[in-house]
Amino acid sequence: MIRSLLAKLLPTVLAAAALGTAHAGEWPERPIKLVVPYPAGGLTDIVSRIVGEEVGKALNTSVVIENKAGAGGQIGLQGVLQAPKDGYTVALVVPATMVTLPLTNPDYKIKPLEQFEPITIAVDTFMALVVDNRLGVKTVSDFVALAKKKPGDLNYGTPGAGTSFHFNNVLMAQKLGIDTAHVPYKGEGAMLNDIAGGSLHYALVSNTGKTYVDAGQVTALAVTSAKRVNSLPNVPSFKELGIDFTTDGWVGYVVAKGTPAPVLNKLNAAFVKALNTPAVKKRLEDMGYQVVAGTPEHFVNEVKAGTKKYSELLRSGAVKLN
Repeated sequence: MIRSLLAKLLPTVLAAAALGTAHAGEWPERPIKLVVPYPAGGLTDIVSRIVGEEVGKALNTSVVIENKAGAGGQIGLQGVLQAPKDGYTVALVVPATMVTLPLTNPDYKIKPLEQFEPITIAVDTFMALVVDNRLGVKTVSDFVALAKKKPGDLNYGTPGAGTSFHFNNVLMAQKLGIDTAHVPYKGEGAMLNDIAGGSLHYALVSNTGKTYVDAGQVTALAVTSAKRVNSLPNVPSFKELGIDFTTDGWVGYVVAKGTPAPVLNKLNAAFVKALNTPAVKKRLEDMGYQVVAGTPEHFVNEVKAGTKKYSELLRSGAVKLN
């Protein structure tokens, strides 16, 4: 009698188990949190909101942006590391959090490639070389000639010693063969105000500088992308001018190490699809950014290459942190 009962129940039990397994594989089953470890309204936040909405459509769920700023991005990233490793918590990262801070800040506790699994680099960003109008230079050639005529006299600003802006200014000076003085600031706004006001000579700036360029407060001489950008269409790229100089600014997304591979693969596919959606791609390109939408392996290689390049600049003494 018991055997007969078991025989009748077994198909039901097996079917329920199979249904449970299939259901468990239908990731995602709830909204995904995308942690932006910076304040709302900035570049990283804007890009994430544009991309996140489309990622949600690709995964048939919603992507909720959570701004969790502080400690150079550490507060938000530590929160992601403490969350379950199930793919429901994604983090935004940039070269600062993945490359420069681990090299320059002894209090930075994040070990990027040990603790995170890259999903994709979303976009390449760019910098623009802007100068004080009072310098009277209109081209990069004019700028280089002036700097060489007065070695050590021109000064440039960055949002701080050891930032990617600092590293890239040193690289640019090496490429151009000029000698100039570093003035660290606490942000781009103060730096741009001083260039417009005449107390700082030049800087490499993000798309934040566009407002100052459009208003005629500063002069943009070149952009560091491989080609001209839509947001500053009249400004040539260094490459276009025959100067082999680009910067490695990007915005990327990661999950904590230990996230199952099938989930990571789904996330990568969803981000790539979202980034290549015509409407999303146009919005990002209109902001001046180039869509990358690559593989996790490409992301890892970019982080390793940046770490190697910046480590060499530190070892050589070309970049000084104090």
